[in-house]
Amino acid sequence: MRHSYRQAARSALALGLFAAGLGLSGAAMAQEPVIFVHGYSGSASNFDGMIARFTASGYPRAKLYGFNYSSLTSSDKTSAASLNSFINTVRANNGNQTVAVIAHSNGGLVVRWQRAKLGGAAGMRRFISLGTPHKGTTSAYACFSPACYDMRPGSSFLTQLAGAGCDRSLWSANDGVILPASNAQCGTNVQTASVGHLAMLSDTSVYNQVRAQLP
Repeated sequence: MRHSYRQAARSALALGLFAAGLGLSGAAMAQEPVIFVHGYSGSASNFDGMIARFTASGYPRAKLYGFNYSSLTSSDKTSAASLNSFINTVRANNGNQTVAVIAHSNGGLVVRWQRAKLGGAAGMRRFISLGTPHKGTTSAYACFSPACYDMRPGSSFLTQLAGAGCDRSLWSANDGVILPASNAQCGTNVQTASVGHLAMLSDTSVYNQVRAQLP
């Protein structure tokens, strides 16, 4: 019995040291569900590369979820309502755990509305946006869908949000789509390497910054 106790203690210590070596927090060790929200005209598959990196690091694939929404036809408010239902289902299927959400571009505005206006912040431990037009982008004047109107600087949608719902915002000075680039800042801001808007989804250094924001 004494030998078994010592063996168990050594195993527990080894596991703790391993986790510490990886810089994992208690929340990360619990491996909460992570939901990925694509940007305008995108799809959940945009995050396939990042999800592959998560799984390669040992994160359970079953805990990683891609959310699809009709960005070309729906307003961000409508998409936020769909996201809210999706998150509630994910949480119900995972013992009501809180979730982390990683969103690219316009997807971040969808998440912010869900957090600020639909009560979603309580069930979301961490929200990380990548190149989201938090203060709008002048490039949205080149398209004419409900979501494009929402992304325009000074839009009714952004005015109603009034800066609410932000958490961690990763932004690039060389974004190229979010104009000006500083409009991707909101909440706690983390500048990435000088990568383009879509490259934020695949760049290794950006992935490492995302993981650093999760604990």
